[in-house]
Amino acid sequence: MSIIINSSKSVQFQNPFSIDLDGINDNATADGIFNDINVNTGTFSAWIKKDSTSSNDVIFKFDVDTSNQVTIAYVNSTTVLRYQYKAGGTTKKIDHSVSSIENDGNWHHVAITWDTSADELKAYFDGSQVGGTISSLGTWSGTVNAFKIGMNSISSNGFWTGHIDQFSAFTSIVSITTLYNGGTPGNLTGMSNLIGWYQFNEGSGTSVIDSSGTANTATLINGAAFSTDTP
Repeated sequence: MSIIINSSKSVQFQNPFSIDLDGINDNATADGIFNDINVNTGTFSAWIKKDSTSSNDVIFKFDVDTSNQVTIAYVNSTTVLRYQYKAGGTTKKIDHSVSSIENDGNWHHVAITWDTSADELKAYFDGSQVGGTISSLGTWSGTVNAFKIGMNSISSNGFWTGHIDQFSAFTSIVSITTLYNGGTPGNLTGMSNLIGWYQFNEGSGTSVIDSSGTANTATLINGAAFSTDTP
């Protein structure tokens, strides 16, 4: 006699933890992702929850230098989320007003997409495109050599104050409807061109698994902590 237990039942997606960054020096880095980033086409997204701050806070940034970089950041003085693609010294940005995001107690989804062949930069907030489509993108120069979550990768500032969860990176344009998933993080397993997916589900330690399958493990720096507060 043989017994088959749950033979057809798939493992359900779970999201038990996020990371909580103090805005002082907490951040996460994933050095291995440098070689996989496509500077000409990409989609980067994250779930965020913002605490009060008196400075500019970076959700993520990767760069070669000050003339070649991609980032999403919160600009404190104007209370906007800034989505920026800068290549060959040509800065293209989309500023989206989020005056109530600080301490609103809510999780939000942010995403940036760029495609130099289509000459398009787009920004998304909570599943909807914001700020229109920007064109006349510059030409990238150099090889990416720095990538940070929750910190300015060019200089030691811009530390994120609050939570970040379910950070994903693709080398193609991805449907934001899929990533936003109706307002709840979803399972990205098996999606094409996924080069980094940090779920922060470990709950302890400093090593964060890359669930994309590319083994670009991330490391929590300076005491970045896990939290059970999740979207």
